[in-house]
Amino acid sequence: MVISESQSRYAEGWSEADYVGGHPALDFINTVADTGKTRLSDKIGNWDGVRKWAGGAGLLPRPELAAFFQDASLDDDDELARLHRFREQAYEAMLGLVGRTDTGSQSVIDLERSIRDAMGRGAFSEEGRQFRWQPDARSPQRWLDAVALCFEEFLRSEDVTRLRQCTRCTWFFVDRGRGAGRRWCDMRTCGNRAKAEAFRCR
Repeated sequence: MVISESQSRYAEGWSEADYVGGHPALDFINTVADTGKTRLSDKIGNWDGVRKWAGGAGLLPRPELAAFFQDASLDDDDELARLHRFREQAYEAMLGLVGRTDTGSQSVIDLERSIRDAMGRGAFSEEGRQFRWQPDARSPQRWLDAVALCFEEFLRSEDVTRLRQCTRCTWFFVDRGRGAGRRWCDMRTCGNRAKAEAFRCR
């Protein structure tokens, strides 16, 4: 669980290495700076961090995201705390799906409840010949709803069968490769650290 305060540099320095999940839902879980299995450093510890993450992750189409930015007064500390709690709830659910915890079933039930609540506050909209759930940009819960609906889409997709967790940190990713499969969230970070540690242990 995240227990430390976010450092301001996280809100300022989002890079390509922060978006390795292969899906915005997983990139949301991965908004924790983590070089072990600790989940201690929050990268969205303030609303500026949330907004910058959402823009880089492609959480919403640009017009919808712009609508979310219009009324910052809706984004208070309680809603940020709610968003953080949902993130850890979703993290536990994904752990259950990859077989890393026995509490996965209850966590998935809790995640389903959040998705249903988001649907109840949102609208079923048409885009061309495709349909999707759209969060209400005027709701104080709009950020949580946007992420919950993103998980709804992920859990219905084929990507869920390719869900993996990095063997070194807590980040999740979609493994679309062939062969033995990915072991690390990113070769440039955890992959290099793991190889360096293995070399030192020889």
